[in-house]
Formats: sequence, structure tokens, C-alpha cells
Amino acid sequence: MKIIKISIHKYNKPFRFEYYSTQTFRTGAESLIVQLEFDNRISGYGESIPMRYITGEDNTTVVHVIQDCFSPLLFSHGISTQDHIESLLDQLESECIKKGIFHYNSALGAIDIALLDALGRYQGLPLTNFLGPIVREKASYSISVPFLPLQKIQELFYQLPKAKIKNIKVLVGEDKRENIERVRLVRSLFGDNVDIRVENNGIWKLDEATSNLERLKEFHISAAEQPLVKADIEGLQSLRKIIGTPIIVDESMCSLTDARQLIEKGACDILNIKISKCGGLLRSKRIAQFAQSHNVPCQIGAHVGETEILRSAGEAFALTTPNVVFFEGASFLLFEDTWQNARFEITKKDVISGIGLGIEQSGLHAIFNYCSPLMEIRK
Repeated sequence: MKIIKISIHKYNKPFRFEYYSTQTFRTGAESLIVQLEFDNRISGYGESIPMRYITGEDNTTVVHVIQDCFSPLLFSHGISTQDHIESLLDQLESECIKKGIFHYNSALGAIDIALLDALGRYQGLPLTNFLGPIVREKASYSISVPFLPLQKIQELFYQLPKAKIKNIKVLVGEDKRENIERVRLVRSLFGDNVDIRVENNGIWKLDEATSNLERLKEFHISAAEQPLVKADIEGLQSLRKIIGTPIIVDESMCSLTDARQLIEKGACDILNIKISKCGGLLRSKRIAQFAQSHNVPCQIGAHVGETEILRSAGEAFALTTPNVVFFEGASFLLFEDTWQNARFEITKKDVISGIGLGIEQSGLHAIFNYCSPLMEIRK
């Protein structure tokens, strides 16, 4: 089957509350939705959430890369097997490098998901069939606590079913006293049986990270995510030795090359794989397999405000990847019409019951209700 049209839409769904982290402020989702239409009337759907501070991309660059670099190759190659997709993705990446484009992961990730979704629909198979055997019956979601006033955190999280929540990530910032109060509150709200880790998005210096994490140890945090700036590999090495708390890398790790460097230099304990930032499902799988070969676990990260497209991709990845220890994927807590019916785990039955991504037409309509068209490219 051959692609005859590529459509790119901007997803604009508003959040229930303003979302803060140390690197971003958001009032709503900012995804790009990519639809690939084929000559047999099958469509595949992908999603990109570019972050300039992570992969050097934004919505404008993603659109340009897909239009100027990817589309000629996408229109000229047919796909009917996974091998065809892997070969095509390698060619797309090579074309970027040949043209001097080095920031393309989020663009490639959307194409990867859309191609696999279409192949699943064509073959009548769920996405998991292209990622490996299912290795666990279920996976619990981890939820994130953004920068909110403590009273607002209490109001929001008193409404959650605490018995269903097993993993929590707390965003922390520059003020050590505020960080202590924030983590103390979350621990008091959820009790001692919930796993809590912290995320800093890379704004601490080594001495700040050491000081903050030493104080936060009293709340039995299980890990610290991206405590130092993404390029400070030596600092991450030193921090691991000083603090003893497992270090998760996020912004520092966007490719297999990054993963290899971080692991070989002893600069991390856990890799945070986000499907969009890592170039899609197949490249993310390569990273996870390399990590597993070095006995390094992975976290499957969620992109803020992601739609069911990326969430479904992450679910399939989580259930087929042996070395996953944390699985994020709870963006539905951010939206007014989904948070009250939020799921806190994914099961094998959920991911094998559909074909491709498993998203029904009603789910696609729910996404496109908040979309505006950006570009349409025809063969």
C-alpha cells in the first residue's frame, strides 16, 4: 500500500488547570497530529509533541521536516511489512542528516507511529505484534504532580482513588524549602506504600542537587529525574556517587547514541524513554533493548497533554518491554472531560483487543474535535 496524502493538524485541547514545570508553562495541549492516507483507504495516525529544550524542535520545524524532507520518500515507497517500515524510517533519518537537519526526532516519531498504526490496520493486528511478545499482564500508571499551590494539590488529589495509585512523580524546583513541603504533602496524602520520585527538568547545579536530594531522602524517594542540565554528563556521574539515589535521565537521553554514552559512562540508573522525543516506537525499542543488555531499567515517559494516540503507543510499548519500572501515561487527568473516568492501569486485554493503535472512530473524532488543519500534502 502507498501513501497518497499526508495531513498535519494542531491539537488545541485546553487543560483543567495551568500546568507548570521548571521548563514550561502550558494551558492546553500542543500536539501535532499526523494522518497518513493510503491508496487502499486505510489511514494511520501519529502524534508529535516537540519540545525545543529537549530535542531542539518545535511545531514549525516538525511541519517543515515532514513536508520538505520526509514527504518525497514517503510518497515513493510502499509498505506492507514491518521490514518495509524500518527501512523507510532509516532512509528518512539518513535524508535529514544528508540535508544537515539534526533535530528531527519528534517528526520521525509521528511518522513511525502512523506507519505502524496503518500496518496494523492493514494486517488486522494490534500494535504489540510489531514490538515483541507481551511480557506482563498489566502495568500501573504513574501520575505527575505539577507546580501548583499546596492547597490546590490537596484539592485535586483528595479526589483521586488512592488505592489505585502506586507511583507518583513530584515536580520540584529551585526553592529547597518549597520542594520539601511539596514532597512532604504528597507523602502525607498518599501514605508510605506509594512510590514517590522527583523531577527537576535539569535546572539544579551539582551542589543544589546534592543539597536538595539529601533533604528529600527523609521522604523515601525512589529516584530523581534529570537533576542536572542535560549536557552535564560528568555532573551526573558525580551525583550518583555522592547521593546514592537512583538517577533517571530524560532530557539527556533522546537517542540510542545518548543512551550508550550515559550507560557506558555510569551517568544514570534509569532511562526515561518518551516515544516522541526518541524518534518513535521502533527506535525507542532499540534503546530499551540496549539498556536491558546492560541491566539498566527504563521509565516510559508521558508527554504533557498527549492524546490517545501517544498514550496507546506507550501502552503497547510498556506491555512488551521487559525492563520497564515506571509507566507514565495519565494526561487524561489534565482534561475536564476525562479525569473523572481516569484509568490507573493498562491490561493485556486492553492492548490486544483492537487493530493498529486500537483507537476507534469515536476516539479519533474526540481528538479531531480539538484539531485545526495546518498542512495537507498530496502525492
